[in-house]
Amino acid sequence: MLAKTPTQLLGVDDERDMGFFVCSVAQGLGFSATSAGNTGEFAQLFNRKTDVIVLDLFMPDVDGIELILFLAENRSNAALILMSGVDKNVLNSAEQLAKEQGLNVLGTLNKPFRKKNLAELLDKYSRSSGNIFTGSDELPSAGELTEAVEEKQISLAFQPQVSSDGNGFAGVEVLARWKHPVKGMIPPGFFVLLAEETGLVEDLTVFVMEKSLKQIHQWKDQGMDLRLSVNMSPRILKDLEIPDRISDMVSRLELDPAKLVIEVTETALMEDLIKYLEILARLKMKGFHLSIDDFGTGYPSMQQLARVPFNELKIDQTFITKMDNDNECRSITKTSIALAHELGMKVVAKGIETQTVWDMLREMGCDEGQGYWIGRPMEAEQFVEWLNMRK
Repeated sequence: MLAKTPTQLLGVDDERDMGFFVCSVAQGLGFSATSAGNTGEFAQLFNRKTDVIVLDLFMPDVDGIELILFLAENRSNAALILMSGVDKNVLNSAEQLAKEQGLNVLGTLNKPFRKKNLAELLDKYSRSSGNIFTGSDELPSAGELTEAVEEKQISLAFQPQVSSDGNGFAGVEVLARWKHPVKGMIPPGFFVLLAEETGLVEDLTVFVMEKSLKQIHQWKDQGMDLRLSVNMSPRILKDLEIPDRISDMVSRLELDPAKLVIEVTETALMEDLIKYLEILARLKMKGFHLSIDDFGTGYPSMQQLARVPFNELKIDQTFITKMDNDNECRSITKTSIALAHELGMKVVAKGIETQTVWDMLREMGCDEGQGYWIGRPMEAEQFVEWLNMRK
């Protein structure tokens, strides 16, 4: 089904001039835009067809945090741009809260900002708009997700990772994609959460693991021996049989377990490290590499990091995308790289979107990177074309 045209944007700001400015920029980029000056107008204008919300954190009748929580509670699929004229730390905290609530945050803007600053974030949305609901206001059910797995509606995309030392290509991260036959592309953030809540996450994980390993095996037969990174839900890390199941998959395909990187998010680990430690240790003993993903979004201690035998640390894109003009993000990134190296881990930066950021990361000693500037998530055939173009 065709995507909605034009994309619906809602600006929320009690300063009418700012609301007009946001709408003007958005309309110039092909969006259908309107603005709300208070929560009453927001309630009238917001609906499930709203694709992007540009939200000021300080409203006279209700603050932006309350609206963020409202959007999360109602499982809004709208992408957020947060703006404010106050301290950057407030914006960063609000951004982190929104992401922890499962919302899609495109970025933040400090007032006053230029037209091009807003345009860049809206362009970022346009480039990733394949990940939005496109055909229906109804959210998919658990039964539909089960059917999608059984009927192989879940497809895979591969995002390249490159080395900073000049040796080029390093590996791929596999990402699951669900194109519903009626409702269009379903955001991963929604269907993975649905799988976790309904007990389908093991079936989904095994499906993705098996399909991606078969693709790696096929590429190996074609002379491409690639490293594969797969994100694993913490719900799976409670299954004592999962290390053996993954090991059996790898053995059947005669793949090297060291070429499989299992990623676990930092936030999930810090919730209950003891619960997951046995499974992680067994995975490491079977030769798999372990990666701590989205580093910087949780609150780990040095002791916690040292207890798990991680091979890799992936710095969250929240810090990477803003490090060229945000001193705090730059400091966090630099410190994270030094910490990882001190603990004997390789560092991968996520969300690289410019040459400037990539050059800064290389100067800091970051080992590898991934992001739209390097390469988008691609289907298998497109990835091979991308790889051949780099030779």
